[in-house]
Amino acid sequence: MSDDPPAEEKPAEVAGAEPPKAEPPTGEAKAEDADPPIADPLVGAQAAEADVILLEGFAARAGMLGKLSLVAGGFAVLIAGVAFTGRVDMGVLLYVLPVGAANVALGVYLGRASASFTDAAKARWSNRGSLVSGVRDLHKALGVQLLVTGFLVFLMLVALLIAAAFQRSTEI
Repeated sequence: MSDDPPAEEKPAEVAGAEPPKAEPPTGEAKAEDADPPIADPLVGAQAAEADVILLEGFAARAGMLGKLSLVAGGFAVLIAGVAFTGRVDMGVLLYVLPVGAANVALGVYLGRASASFTDAAKARWSNRGSLVSGVRDLHKALGVQLLVTGFLVFLMLVALLIAAAFQRSTEI
């Protein structure tokens, strides 16, 4: 006698019946066995409308900030143009020209982000491409802000080093 368990008998196939379905691999549940997703009470019509209103307000503020940045950038470029005529110190160009160019870039990126967010809000979240495009432009705008901040800190450190060296040379 062997200790092997008896082999299970398979039922005879009935003519015209479907063959048995293969079981899914372990770890995967059948679709009919899966529990339905739990509905989130906060994602209802009112919450979705509140999100749209919030996005529209954000888009309007970003558009206004973009326009103000363009105006400030234009003003800085105007000052840089005056510096070339000799009416303003040429050292101003080192500060004003990069800041003006950054303001123009910031205004362009914020304007594009505002338009994308407005499109996403008007589409009531059905156009996710506009939302992704808006976030991408906003990311670029914040990158410009970081670069400008780093540049201004660098200029301040250079000015402090020059002032300290000048003060040291006058003491000798």
